[in-house]
Amino acid sequence: MFAAGQGGGVARGLKSRGAMRLVLVVLALAACEPPGYGRHVAADAAASDGAHAGDAAPDAPSATTCAHPFRLEGHSQDSSVWLSGDFLGWAGDPAHGAVALSLGTDGAWTGSYTFTAGTFLYKFIIDGTTWIADPSDPDSQPDGDGGENSVYTCTP
Repeated sequence: MFAAGQGGGVARGLKSRGAMRLVLVVLALAACEPPGYGRHVAADAAASDGAHAGDAAPDAPSATTCAHPFRLEGHSQDSSVWLSGDFLGWAGDPAHGAVALSLGTDGAWTGSYTFTAGTFLYKFIIDGTTWIADPSDPDSQPDGDGGENSVYTCTP
C-alpha cells in the first residue's frame, strides 16, 4: 500500500485510519434514534379510531393543574405590570420569580400562570413599586397591612 522508505507514512496512515474509524462510530451513534423513539401513542389516540393525535397533547396542562389567565385594565400608561403571590414566594420582580404581564394593543396587561390544585393569594405589581389586588377578582382577603390580597382557587 505504501512505497518502501515511507515508514512515517505508514504510521501516519494507521493514525489516520483510527481517527477515521472514530469519526465513523460517532456519526453512526449520532444518527441512531433512542430506543422507543416515535413509538409513543397518546392515550386519546389509542382510544380513537387509530388516527394519529397531534403533538399538542403533551404540551397541554395536566389534569392536576389549572392554567389561569390574568388581565389588568386601566393601567396602559404604566411601564410594567407583574404578577406575584404566595405561589411565587411573593417575588418582587421577574428576576426573583414574579411573572411579567404583556401590554396588549387594547391597553390591558395580560398573562397566565399554571397552578397546582389549591387556593392561592396574589397581587399585581405596578411599575415595580405599587402592589394592588386584582380589581376584577371579587374574592379577596385582608393582607395584614390594611390592604387586600386577591384569591384564586385552582380546582382541576
